[in-house]
Amino acid sequence: MFPFNISSSLPVALGLFFVSLIIVIAASTRFTRKLEELCVAFNLSIGMLSLLSALGANIPNYVASALAIFAGHDDVGIGIIVGSNIYNLAIILGLCTFFTPERAGMTLNTQEKRDIRTIVRYTFVITLLSFVVIAWLPGEPSLSTIHTTHIALLLAALGTLGIFGAFLLHLIRRPRGGEGTSLHPHDHSKREASWSMLRLGSEIIFTLVVALGGVLVMVQSGQTMTADVHMPSVLAGLLVLAVATSLPNTVVAISLVRTGEAAACIEEVCNSGSINTALGIVLPLVFWPGFLKDRFVLFLDAPLTLVLAIGVFFWVVRGRISRIAGALLLVTYMAWVLLRLWM
Repeated sequence: MFPFNISSSLPVALGLFFVSLIIVIAASTRFTRKLEELCVAFNLSIGMLSLLSALGANIPNYVASALAIFAGHDDVGIGIIVGSNIYNLAIILGLCTFFTPERAGMTLNTQEKRDIRTIVRYTFVITLLSFVVIAWLPGEPSLSTIHTTHIALLLAALGTLGIFGAFLLHLIRRPRGGEGTSLHPHDHSKREASWSMLRLGSEIIFTLVVALGGVLVMVQSGQTMTADVHMPSVLAGLLVLAVATSLPNTVVAISLVRTGEAAACIEEVCNSGSINTALGIVLPLVFWPGFLKDRFVLFLDAPLTLVLAIGVFFWVVRGRISRIAGALLLVTYMAWVLLRLWM
């Protein structure tokens, strides 16, 4: 994938993959916690908490995808994001219904339902437009169509990024106070001293660098590993790298729901989808458009992603994602994996 190769055999690649995966999970989790400390220190809204959590926990996803697209492996990069979005909506939300302290599953109050409905709408529109962008990628090089498709792709991508910008603005402008819009009570009697904030900033930068370095090694070794077992590159992105890069997000979401922050958990998953799609697919394709050989991403994976988003919207409107719904999400993911492997 990259001009240098640090993993030339399957055992070495396998070892590097798992070691770098552990490092990335630890660094991303700590990075997320430090961002949350900043959020708590400045008494920011629950929307900012879920946004910062998603930014931190999804570093492996959008960075890995951007690196793959930059290296000319669009199938792998797009597969990472599409696969991780399906994983987030099906596996993470499905698991969280069983980890929540409430036996009824994840429940939302009136204000939380109103807030999350808007976020899910943004997520659906961004996801839909991203598939429009992907659809404009040619299946193979063609000098007669590349100029036209590039212009159409660029316009669709800029429109998607505009919607993403409106989504971020919506999160930032959400009110701090009120039921369901702020974090659960914490002790803010003392604002962090200047030196403490400087130390916190240094820790954030350090963990970010470690996470990015780990992602670089993980993606290269993961692609080498899957190539050695003759797995198609798109499946390597959809099923292997997508799941691996989503593990930090899984840890964050489960930790939120176990502490009673069901709303923040659902928001974090939805925010993850929007962030991954915008930063991991749309933005890289603006600068490095390539080719998409596997069109099943559009005919199978795209409809499934949109159906899952619609399902989440339906449950949010009802104000509850029950454990039965969670089990349905888990079964849906397993069926999709089996179908993808069979194809």
